[in-house]
Amino acid sequence: MTGKLTTIARPYAAAAFECALEKKALAAWEMFLNTAASVAKSPSLAVILESPKVTTKQRSDLFCEILDSMLDADKKNFISLLAENKRLPVLPDIADLFSQYRAAHEKNISVQITSAVPLDEQYQQKLSAALAERLQKQVTLQCEVDPTILGGAIIRAGDNVIDGSIRGKLNRLVESL
Repeated sequence: MTGKLTTIARPYAAAAFECALEKKALAAWEMFLNTAASVAKSPSLAVILESPKVTTKQRSDLFCEILDSMLDADKKNFISLLAENKRLPVLPDIADLFSQYRAAHEKNISVQITSAVPLDEQYQQKLSAALAERLQKQVTLQCEVDPTILGGAIIRAGDNVIDGSIRGKLNRLVESL
């Protein structure tokens, strides 16, 4: 997310989250926003969204028609509000922020582990348990392999980054010399 789009998306994501929380429909709203974000990212739809010939109502109606099976009155109003304020292209950022708000509310966190070699299941379980205890949240690991880090691992949990890679240590050593 870019800073400007995040700033624009934040109040909409917060409003959607509050509405979903009040209605006890976090999962339904998250699915709706993710689907709407996919629609907004569609190159063919981007042309329509940017066209000055298309009215606000037409934009809103188009989104509502595409997402019809997922919509209730609140979601229709949300799409109409975004269309009216020319914020439909920001839907991917709104969906990302909403997911972050939901994860924080449910005390879940997705942790990305980048290692030089694949991690076995037993090690992943130990790492997950240690991170859950440290972060006081339920942890979901997303593991990927990057041989360029040489050894060790890089752990990303939200805004926190722990660089325990050999490459990272070598870079810090070079900087200190």
